[in-house]
Amino acid sequence: MADLCLIVACIILLWLVGLTCVDVIGRYFFRSPVVGATELVQISMAGTIFFTLPAMFLRDDQVVVDLFSFVRQGWFGWIVSLIFSLVTVVAVFIVADRVFDYAVRAWEDGDKTIYLHIPRYLIVSLITAMIYLSAVFAGFRGLRMMLRPGCVLPDETGHRIPRE
Repeated sequence: MADLCLIVACIILLWLVGLTCVDVIGRYFFRSPVVGATELVQISMAGTIFFTLPAMFLRDDQVVVDLFSFVRQGWFGWIVSLIFSLVTVVAVFIVADRVFDYAVRAWEDGDKTIYLHIPRYLIVSLITAMIYLSAVFAGFRGLRMMLRPGCVLPDETGHRIPRE
């Protein structure tokens, strides 16, 4: 599933590159920019970000700042990581719930983009689905961690911190 999300994000990114090239060439050489290019770029950027989010959670690719390496060792490190994983799942579900409320409101109001008149609820609903999927994948990460009690955690380089 993570690979599918990344493939879609890559396709969106490729689309974004093509759109930008066509818009720049049309704007500077033919004095005819792509209509609604700004909206399409914004939607594409959101797609790239929110399609990579679930893959990041499933692959455990988030950024780790390792200021205190002793906190990440042994049982204490396992407990701290488990607590952070639980907090992450709850926080991502709260964000997804708020974005879902925005999608419902956009659907009820019939909100559309300014130039291309794309229904905004379609975009926000897809973003909501990706955030919920991210929360589920973060939950899988926490479950994986719970099933390996006391296991030494990988550091930010992917290497394991040696046990003391």
